[in-house]
Amino acid sequence: MTMGTILVVAAYSAYSVFWARFLLHGLVWWKAMKRLSTEPASPTTAKVWALTVSDVFLFTRLLMVNPALWVGEWAFHASFLLVLLRHLRYFLNPVPAWVWCIQTPGTIAGYVLPPALVYILVIRLFTRWEKYASPANMFLLCLVLVISSLGVLMHVLYKPDLVDVKLFAWGIVTLRPAAAPASLLFLLHFILVLVLIPFLPTHIFTAPLVMMEARKRKKALRLVMHEE
Repeated sequence: MTMGTILVVAAYSAYSVFWARFLLHGLVWWKAMKRLSTEPASPTTAKVWALTVSDVFLFTRLLMVNPALWVGEWAFHASFLLVLLRHLRYFLNPVPAWVWCIQTPGTIAGYVLPPALVYILVIRLFTRWEKYASPANMFLLCLVLVISSLGVLMHVLYKPDLVDVKLFAWGIVTLRPAAAPASLLFLLHFILVLVLIPFLPTHIFTAPLVMMEARKRKKALRLVMHEE
């Protein structure tokens, strides 16, 4: 079995574990929401929608609690998203125009990502907010830091053959394994990504709905307290 085939099998395994965790989380969330649906809650208003969008995209709750940590967290999540979207060019054929349009912002985000992670690590480890530095969370942050740093190194100094990278990535998508690029940095980068995938937090997909429910119930509680 060639290295390319081994990596492709490992990729499918990592994706399978992630989606299994996602489905389990979705089942737990659905059961919890089903129980909560029997309790009174205020209707979804335009204000609730606006506050929920603000919570999801601007991290307003974190901003109110810890502005210093908010800076790093927002920079990290925004740059991480742009980097992910930029990498879609390796997995799509043909590549949509919008993916090409975000290549420059995605490249800039790739340089922002490692410093943002270092900033978060410093805030969490050496301030009074060390309570947020759980072992699992720190593991993920350090893993993404290494992955993003390898990405910067490959972009600046040790560039792999992008044609080989495209063929390898497209082979994963089409279930036709291709030879792995002859770049040790790329192989390490890719293997660490496969390690990261099964540990990605699945709650981010249900976070908007959970936050909206929390906003609705907070409003209902205020109404009850006002009436009393």
